[in-house]
Amino acid sequence: MNRREFFTVIGGASVFSMAGIRPIFASEQTTSLYLTGLIMASFEDRGLRVGFPKAPGHKGTLKIVPVSGSTRTIPVRGNGVVETAAPATGRLKARPPEAVRMSEIYGSNIKANFDKCPSVIEIPYAAIKSIASSSVTKDRWTFVRTDNKQEIDTFRPRQIAEGLKLELLSNSVLKLDGGKTQIRLDSTQEILCSYEPEPKDVQPNMYVDHFAHYLQYIERPPAADFRVEPKKLTGAIGGATPRVGNRFWFAGGPFCFSVIIE
Repeated sequence: MNRREFFTVIGGASVFSMAGIRPIFASEQTTSLYLTGLIMASFEDRGLRVGFPKAPGHKGTLKIVPVSGSTRTIPVRGNGVVETAAPATGRLKARPPEAVRMSEIYGSNIKANFDKCPSVIEIPYAAIKSIASSSVTKDRWTFVRTDNKQEIDTFRPRQIAEGLKLELLSNSVLKLDGGKTQIRLDSTQEILCSYEPEPKDVQPNMYVDHFAHYLQYIERPPAADFRVEPKKLTGAIGGATPRVGNRFWFAGGPFCFSVIIE
């Protein structure tokens, strides 16, 4: 259970002593990590790698919501790692069915290459209790080749994941920027990791335009040496884009959606 659920249980079970409850729930407590925006997730032998591609106008932030105290927001700088006391486990098999997987487009012989990413966060599988879509788009999407506009028939058109939600074991620590910043998950309720454009840089069709940033981090076989772009199948395609204040507003939520590279 996540931290909010845990303390709800504690509040309703006050007849028990904390000493008696803690061992029961200690291994089950989790902290929610939300990944939204132009973020790549790669399931590799050593664990899950979360990459932030080079993308002008995008800014990486972590909004940290503690179990008690004030929420704070910090920038994502350098590389990070989650360290856990949990014993090592095998590779996660479950994948959010709504998530865009690059193997659906380019085949299974692709490989992630995050060496040139400005920031990468590594998470051992032992620290991950579950992974799911945080939300899905209102509209259905597919992908087409940019050279001939033909639809990719290996991709199943659907409402796609806007972001990912990981439940991390709370007996872990997130270390960022070479360990200069450390976030103890046992005192953290949730972390919202966002890599999205600044309001002044928001433009119509941003997901279509910015999907190309992912392609430079994928090693593809010669037969898959083509570029693709997302295509919305339902909802408004063109026309005027409404404004709210001094920025555009887009139906459907975030401006960029996360992908899984495997």
